[in-house]
Amino acid sequence: MPKVTTNNRKWKADVMNRVQTIDANDRPVTSYTFNRIAYYKTLGVTATEKYQSAKESSEVVKRINIALDNRINTKDFGIRIGDQMYNIERIWTNDDQREMELSLSYVD
Repeated sequence: MPKVTTNNRKWKADVMNRVQTIDANDRPVTSYTFNRIAYYKTLGVTATEKYQSAKESSEVVKRINIALDNRINTKDFGIRIGDQMYNIERIWTNDDQREMELSLSYVD
């Protein structure tokens, strides 16, 4: 009988908290602090999602699948994969399978 894989998430990403501070010149500065490690599976970006992101002027470059975490939202969190930071543009949740899909775009 073949072995059944139950967890296909084999890559590591860092979930980062977005923190807004004011620098010495009274300008807002966005910095990121480490929150936790999340294992993810890479998904492909669909043509529909490319079209929707073009209308919102935020180009989606990557989609990932992670375990369900209801605390993660698009405003307060970012994802770091390797040395590259990403903003979370959209979140889809699948409560039955306890997973969520994140659409990511580059941090400007």
